Amino acid sequence: MESMPVYLNRPPHNVRLVAWGRADDGWWACITWRQRVRAQGNPAEIDFAAWVPAGSVTRPQYATPVRLPRVSLPSERRFWPAPPGWPSWYAGVWLDGRVEAPPGVHLVTGPAWRQRR
Repeated sequence: MESMPVYLNRPPHNVRLVAWGRADDGWWACITWRQRVRAQGNPAEIDFAAWVPAGSVTRPQYATPVRLPRVSLPSERRFWPAPPGWPSWYAGVWLDGRVEAPPGVHLVTGPAWRQRR
């Protein structure tokens, strides 16, 4: 799947843009990233995907623009699609705050070195 590095205005900040979506309320960005988590008390990583408002992402100067798919999004947000063939966690629409994680999984935030014991 083709993607472009972009900066997200909230953690995890460095994500990949995989598609643009046009909805009744404007443009949206479908992003993916690898997230550190704790599942059943054990450290792990899970690939996440979500739709965020297009204004939440910016292209860093070092990133070469990539032609990405543009999709029409249905008016009912719960029907917005995951990236084609997405094999991992799809969080759906992520407006702000913390992203929704799978049941029983807790996000690990902050520098990785602080998590080591």
